[in-house]
Amino acid sequence: MVKYRPNFLGRAKTACPKAARSVFEMEIIIYRHAKPKVSDKEIISGHDFPQWVQRYDESGICNNKIVCTNEDIVYTSNLLRSIETGHLIGKRIIENPLIREAGIPLIRFPAVRLKAKKWLFVSRLLWILGFKTECESLADVKIRVIKAVDSFESQLSGNERVVIVGHGFTNWLIKRELLYRGWFLKQKTSNNSFLSKMTFETKPVA
Repeated sequence: MVKYRPNFLGRAKTACPKAARSVFEMEIIIYRHAKPKVSDKEIISGHDFPQWVQRYDESGICNNKIVCTNEDIVYTSNLLRSIETGHLIGKRIIENPLIREAGIPLIRFPAVRLKAKKWLFVSRLLWILGFKTECESLADVKIRVIKAVDSFESQLSGNERVVIVGHGFTNWLIKRELLYRGWFLKQKTSNNSFLSKMTFETKPVA
């Protein structure tokens, strides 16, 4: 009989997540997507915030030159900025909507002109605090992230690794879930900036 215990996300999961892992060291590498063409530094009216979010979600990336790691397979979300970044990193991409960025509440704020990232901060904060919107809830995103990590762990065998191109908030949740499951953060570059990278590993079983 499988035993369960609550995790940091407030749900139950198997007591022995390491049991499914190989005796070999494995890696999960997580990138944040490259800089989008639609900038969060753009000055917008609060009334126009929903339209800005739509443009941001439809945006591709700027012409970024990064060291091509030439990965065989890269998992991306189904958002264009993640997909285009994936093509810069790997030979083949596989879209996984489970790592799509948490939905941004489309709140029509007062007609005050601020940088889009400030409206974004307020919108995300209200969402975390439980403000009712039409987008998925924080609880739904947490469940989605757990399913994503389950799927990525299932891809690992032997000395294989999984490479992911995700998004700021969901990457943070994935990081928390991996640490909870016993993964170690081996390397981290740039604090959640565009093209930042986190490398997680699990030690070989003696």
